[in-house]
Amino acid sequence: GLKCEKDINECASQPCQNFATCHDGVNGYVCQCFHGYKGVNCEKEMLNETTTDRILKIVDRVDAASNGPTFIRWGRTSCPSTSRLVYHGLAAADHYTHKGSGSNPLCLPKQPVYGRYADKQWGGILSGALYHMQRQSKPFSNSFTNRPVPCAVCETKRKRATFMLPATNRCPSNWVREYHGYLMSSHYNTQYTSQYLCFDDSPEVAQGVGSFSSRGSDFYPVSAECNRGLPCRPYIQARELTCAVCSK
Repeated sequence: GLKCEKDINECASQPCQNFATCHDGVNGYVCQCFHGYKGVNCEKEMLNETTTDRILKIVDRVDAASNGPTFIRWGRTSCPSTSRLVYHGLAAADHYTHKGSGSNPLCLPKQPVYGRYADKQWGGILSGALYHMQRQSKPFSNSFTNRPVPCAVCETKRKRATFMLPATNRCPSNWVREYHGYLMSSHYNTQYTSQYLCFDDSPEVAQGVGSFSSRGSDFYPVSAECNRGLPCRPYIQARELTCAVCSK
């Protein structure tokens, strides 16, 4: 970035070989090799393997092919190199003026499949999720305002757990960062109350949908209010909060 504010994902090029897991770091990466392999990129097969090593290698390969937990990458149509794409679609939630319906945003497929229906039965309602930037084009450009939010459902590889970590763009040690970005939610002064979501640091606009003159389910950057229970150091009043989705 212009001020070196963006962390490059060194795992994006998938440098690790032989089913190894790549752990992104600051200005580098570390490959976690399966049994029977070694080297910076796990490119070397170990000689003189014991029977135990051979068994563990087989177990690792079976584990690599197994399914892991899923997560939603908000603001993108693709998944990180550490996971597989299940499907991508459009983010949706309740309209910002509504008091009812659900509070959890959904990742809708682009092509719905209907069952029995009567039409015009207004019970629960879904509206398209839209970016909404208020000032100074940060953390995202104002050009995103009122543009539809894409999403991707991703399946992790060889993982057993995922979680979203708010207020930091780094994951704990021994956890893999699937992606990072900024915390977003509905506006504090609207009727609809959404969950807090982690929008990708390099967002996209859903293609083939266009922009909208009327508002739907608007998502805003989340800031810390440090004079109401949060310590004003290290939290800074009104500063936008980052986030990361981590897996292990």
